[in-house]
Amino acid sequence: MQFKAREKRRAVGLTSLIDVIFLLLLFFMLASSFTRYQSLDLSSGGEGGGAEIKPAYLRIHASDRIDLNGLPLAKAEMAARFAGLGGTEGLVVAIWSGPEAAVQDIVDVMSAARQSGLKTVLVTGK
Repeated sequence: MQFKAREKRRAVGLTSLIDVIFLLLLFFMLASSFTRYQSLDLSSGGEGGGAEIKPAYLRIHASDRIDLNGLPLAKAEMAARFAGLGGTEGLVVAIWSGPEAAVQDIVDVMSAARQSGLKTVLVTGK
C-alpha cells in the first residue's frame, strides 16, 4: 500500500491582511473631521398678527456683495454697522440670501449680528 505524499499547507499570509487594515485606518483618519463646530441658535417664526418693529433688511447677493437697507456693506464693517443701527431697527435684522450666496456667507453674517447684540435675526431665502 502506497501512501500519497501529503501536500504541505501554506501558512496564511498576514501581510495582505495588514495592508488592508492599514488602508482602512488611513481612509477613516483622512475622512473624519476633528474640528469642533460652532452652533447658532435658530428658532422658527411663530404665528402672529404682524411685527411691531420694522426690521433692518440685509441682502447677501454673493460673498463680495452685501447690502444693508439698500446701502453697500463690507464684511469688515459689519459689526460696527449692526451696533450703529440703533432705535427700533437695531433689535431685528432680516437676512435675505440670494441664489449666489454661500452658506458660509450667511453664517458669517448671522454670527456678526449675534455678536453685535442684535436680539432677533430672521433668515429668508429665494
